[in-house]
Amino acid sequence: MDKGKKRNKEKMERLIALLTFVALAISAVIGFQRSKSDISDQLLNMANGAKRYEIVGFEQYALFNDSSVQAIAYVGMSQFNGFGGPLKVATAVDAKGNITGIVVADHKETPSWFKRVSDSQLIPQLKQKKYNDNFILGEDVDALTGATYTTQAITECVKETSRDIAVNTYHLPQPPVVARKLKFGIPEFTLIVLLLIGTFGIKRASSKNKKRVRWLLMLTSLGVIGFWINHPLTLVDINKLLMGYFPDIYNQIYWYILIFGVLLIFLTTKKNVYCNHVCPFGATQECVALIAKAKNPKANQMTTILKWARRLIVFGAIFLALIFRNPGYSSYEVYGTFFNLSGTKTAVFFLSIVLIVTLFIKRPWCKYLCPVPAFEDYLRVLMNWLMPKKIKAKSN
Repeated sequence: MDKGKKRNKEKMERLIALLTFVALAISAVIGFQRSKSDISDQLLNMANGAKRYEIVGFEQYALFNDSSVQAIAYVGMSQFNGFGGPLKVATAVDAKGNITGIVVADHKETPSWFKRVSDSQLIPQLKQKKYNDNFILGEDVDALTGATYTTQAITECVKETSRDIAVNTYHLPQPPVVARKLKFGIPEFTLIVLLLIGTFGIKRASSKNKKRVRWLLMLTSLGVIGFWINHPLTLVDINKLLMGYFPDIYNQIYWYILIFGVLLIFLTTKKNVYCNHVCPFGATQECVALIAKAKNPKANQMTTILKWARRLIVFGAIFLALIFRNPGYSSYEVYGTFFNLSGTKTAVFFLSIVLIVTLFIKRPWCKYLCPVPAFEDYLRVLMNWLMPKKIKAKSN
């Protein structure tokens, strides 16, 4: 490509990157305006005998019966990050510190996963508690398998609001504060090791062992990150970062290691270590390709069109997520269906198509549908645009 065409291509990419940034910002503002919660139609069901309510503060209410001058309960609102983003819960507390009502006012969880929580005994169990109970998940609150983050978020909201009302409104004794512990275990340790080996180990391995180390990484990731932890890097994670929905670090330090570890490695090395060596679904496709002897397609006009189509799909999905303030609202990835071995008929059909194509084309999902490379392309354009030439020369 001659210099003139190269400059024009760079200008076009920068213009598209700038317009994308503006569109993302506008979507975020629209989404913020739409995010206000209204539980007015549910307030009178949050305490026995409640007939009317008064607004006493921002998202705070007092509930009264027919004849009472004093409130029979107060309702407050708090939020805590679940798996998909902030989860907002309204909690009603009476003068003795008893929890009389709980309403999930807003959430960003996947509907099917949240339904498991709403159909469980979690909220009835929490309604039997007082403000000064421990609220420890797995001890005096039952954790729901497969929805731990959502369960934790609801529990923390109820604990925070009930204690705030009991102590600051009813002036009941302050319960003892239990120090929280950072949950760092085998999943977090394994992820760090995989990223470090992918960044430094393959580079330093002999030419004879590079391929072996890479396959060892991919197969380990397939088993651990894919089927065991079941949390590869997804569009939901990217959306949470863009929206500033930072999960509770005590319970979700894995998310911080995954998102910031991958991002830091890319910004410092300009290499996508995760997709090339650590992604469990990438490993799945390579296993299928090895057995079926699939080949890499030649670069042509069609492959270019498909890559641009992916960018449109990915950023369209991000715009929708920002507008609806839900990181998982427009997620289209097949990881959950594959690694959970379950999903809707549509998801199973889509996954089947991807796997069939994998028999003929090596890593088709990674090349034409995965959101991570599209986001990587966007970051590369910004880095090449904003990074001075002298700094780029030094990095080379």
